[in-house]
Amino acid sequence: MKQAIILLTIIVLTACKKDFLDRAATTQQQDEDIFTNFTMTDQVVNNLYSRIRGPYTYLGGYSMSSATDEGKDASSWMASQTFNNGSWNATTIGNTWRENYVALRQANTILENVVKYNTPDDPNNPGTLENRIGEVYFLRAWFLAELIKQFGGVIIVTQTMDQTDSEALNRPRNTYDSCVAQVLADCDEAFKRLPLSYPSTQVGRVTKGACLALKARALLYAASPLWAIAGKTSFQGDISSNSTASDPEKWRKAAAAAKAVIDLQGDGGPVYRLEPNLAARKQMFTSTTLLSNEVIFQRMRETDQGMDRYLFPFGNSGWSGCAPTQNLVDDYEMDNGFPVTDPASGYDPSQPYAHRDPRFYQDILYNDADFKGRKIETFAGGKDALSTDVDHTRTGYFARKLLDENITPSQSSSVRQVHGIIFRLAEFYLGYAEALNEYDPGNPDIATYVNAIRARAGMPPLPAGLSQPDMRQRIRNERRIELAFENHRFWDVRRWKIAEQTERAIYGLQAIVDNTAPGGFRYERFKVEDRPWRNAMYIIPITVDETLRNPNLVQNEGW
Repeated sequence: MKQAIILLTIIVLTACKKDFLDRAATTQQQDEDIFTNFTMTDQVVNNLYSRIRGPYTYLGGYSMSSATDEGKDASSWMASQTFNNGSWNATTIGNTWRENYVALRQANTILENVVKYNTPDDPNNPGTLENRIGEVYFLRAWFLAELIKQFGGVIIVTQTMDQTDSEALNRPRNTYDSCVAQVLADCDEAFKRLPLSYPSTQVGRVTKGACLALKARALLYAASPLWAIAGKTSFQGDISSNSTASDPEKWRKAAAAAKAVIDLQGDGGPVYRLEPNLAARKQMFTSTTLLSNEVIFQRMRETDQGMDRYLFPFGNSGWSGCAPTQNLVDDYEMDNGFPVTDPASGYDPSQPYAHRDPRFYQDILYNDADFKGRKIETFAGGKDALSTDVDHTRTGYFARKLLDENITPSQSSSVRQVHGIIFRLAEFYLGYAEALNEYDPGNPDIATYVNAIRARAGMPPLPAGLSQPDMRQRIRNERRIELAFENHRFWDVRRWKIAEQTERAIYGLQAIVDNTAPGGFRYERFKVEDRPWRNAMYIIPITVDETLRNPNLVQNEGW
C-alpha cells in the first residue's frame, strides 16, 4: 500500500496571508479570521509543508553530495564550492537557523490558535482537523530535527513568544539530547492523530510512517560518536578526533526505532517494502516516486527539470554537476562481493568498469558507457571531455542515479517535477543493522537486513563471521553505495567522525585513447583537489546575525 507523504499540491496562500505567516506578530482579528474557518486553517497547514527543504536543494545548492567525497560540481557559483575550498563560515552559507525558526513559529501559531478559536472540523470529512493537528506536530518535529542536525543543541520553542519579552527571546541553547527528546515527543503526538494512509484525493500528507522514520533517524544520529556522550550534557558535539564514543542504550533505542519503521503493518501486511529490483529502484527516483512502496517521505515538487540539466553530461547540454569522484567509484565492490582493493576480487585496473556491483551501472556514467543512444566520451576531445572548462566533468564521471534519461535538458522546466525522497525503507534497513551491530554484535538480523538490500542489487551476501569492526565498515560502505547522492553522506561522515579522513584528497580517472589497451582506452588516476578540513567543520556554524541578536546564543566551537 503506497504511503506518500508531502502534499500532492502545495496550496500557496495569497500574499496577505503569507505575510501573516511571516510576521513576528499578528492581530487578534487576523488570527480569528483564519482559525475560525477550517478551509483557511487547512491552507495555513499546507503552507507549512512548503517550508521543508528537500535533499536536492539543500543549503542553497542542488546537491550536498558535491560538498563531500561523493561528488564535485563543475561551476564556481555552485554552493558546494564554499565547502570544498574552505571559505564557508558563519556569514556565507545562508540563514537556515532563521528559516527553521520561522517555520517553528508558524507551527506553534497553528497549534495554539486551533485551541484558542475552537477551529471547526471539516464538515464533509469529520476527523480531518485532528489529522491536520497531527501533521503540524510532525512538521514542528521536522524543523527542530533539521536545526539540530546542522547546529547541535538549539533553543527549544514550543509556544509563540511575545516579541517584547527579552528574557524569552534571549534564552540559551538546550542540550542536544533534550532537543532530540522534544522531536520524539512531537512525533508521538503526531502518530496518535495520523492515519497509515489517505484516500487518493489526499495523497501526500504525513502519515504514521513518517513519524516513525523521523524518530528513527533522530535516534540514530544521537547514538553516533559525534553526539553519543557529548549530547547528554551539552549543545556542542564532540569535535575531537576520537571517533569511539558510544552508549549501548542509545544504540538499542535507535535499533528499536528503525525496526518499528520496518515492521509497521497495514491491512495487507507491511506498509513499506523494498522495490523488487534495480530497474524499479531507478524508476523510484524519476517516474514512480509517488507510487513506490519503498518511499516513506518526500518533499513534493522540490525542483524541476533543471535538476536533470544540472546532472546531465556536457555532451547532452548538461552542467555535469555532482560528478562522482573516484573515491566513491572505488567503493563499489566487484560483482563477486569483494572490494576492489582485495587481491581476490579480480579487479583489473586496465578495465576498471568490468564486473562491478550492478548498482554502479545504474548510479554512475563513465567513459564508454551507453547513454541515450551514444557512448559517453570523457577522453580529451570527446563530447563529454574531462576538463576544467565550465560545465565539464572534473572527475571523469557523471551522476546517473537521479537523472531522468527520458528528458532533454533544453526542454521546458514544466516537463518534470522532481519529488525529493527524504525517507525510504532501505535507509532503515541499514540504520537498524548499524545500531544493532553497535550494541548486539553478531545478532543475525544484522546480516539479514544488509543482505536484503544486497540481494535486491544482485550482490552476494556479506561474508559470514565478520567481527564487529569489520561489520561496521561493511555497513557503512553499504550505506555509502545504496544511499549515494541522497543527502546522507554529508551528515554520515560527521556523525561517524570520519570526515577528517574522507573529505581531504579528491580523485578522478582520466580516459586516454590507446588502441593497444583493452577497449581502446587506458586509465590514469589523478588528484582533482585537496580540500581543507578542520574539526570545527563537523558542525555548521550559526549565522552571525543570530548570535548578535541574542547575547546568550553561544556559537559552535571553532567558529
